[in-house]
Amino acid sequence: MQGNGNDFIIVDNMKADLSTDDLREAAISLCRRRLSIGADGLMAIEPGDVGHFRMRLFNSDGSEGEMCGNGARCLARYALERNIAPSPMTIETLAGLVAAEVAPPEATLDMGTVAGSSILRGEVFPWDGEEEIYSQLTVGVPHTVVFLKPGDERTHEELAPLARAMQADSDRFPRGTNVNFLRVSGKTSLELFTRERGVNDYTLSCGTGSTAGALAAWIENLVEQPVEVNNPGGVNTILIEPTDNLFRLFLRGRTAFVAEGTVLRDV
Repeated sequence: MQGNGNDFIIVDNMKADLSTDDLREAAISLCRRRLSIGADGLMAIEPGDVGHFRMRLFNSDGSEGEMCGNGARCLARYALERNIAPSPMTIETLAGLVAAEVAPPEATLDMGTVAGSSILRGEVFPWDGEEEIYSQLTVGVPHTVVFLKPGDERTHEELAPLARAMQADSDRFPRGTNVNFLRVSGKTSLELFTRERGVNDYTLSCGTGSTAGALAAWIENLVEQPVEVNNPGGVNTILIEPTDNLFRLFLRGRTAFVAEGTVLRDV
């Protein structure tokens, strides 16, 4: 499945036949592009304790992620169309319970709340003789949002060394970080591209990154909501509900089934 270009191998593990080691090894093997199926990550759907089901996300390097917005949207649609859960539904993740509603092909997630006091704003990262301004916040997983100045037309490739340097900085980012480069493109729209930890590369779309970028830009009064976040793979729409010092966040976007089948022995 894919959600705006963020692609995943979905494994039905509702009978718990596959162990964590099985899933980790499968992610490393199967996510290799051109050598296997190829994907940004592997997700397993498993029985839940308090939600309708549990989401397990394994990045292409075998690490287990706490949460993935586009992945959760895909898994919500999968659960609905495979009669595993109704809509609305609740999904157990390592980042907590997530509520979802599905109206195929779109799925909407309640991403929970982010406390304003937890957001670092106006931070400075020295790079190549310049000062890169960023915000740091957690939307299920840690995100760094780098604000590109008007007229800054650096490409993905030109910005990749900066992203790698940030992700290697364990003093500033002890949990690691996903790095999002953001440009304001309109009154209610952004352009954003994300280099994800675990994937160790740019992805065509990042749901939690879109959410983090939209909130960071909205707080700085750069956009109005709902915010359309234009990822290379498609548009994620973010709705922000502020209450006192809390921001409740919703992520909506398209999902797609691509193929289904069996994995052969040689991979």
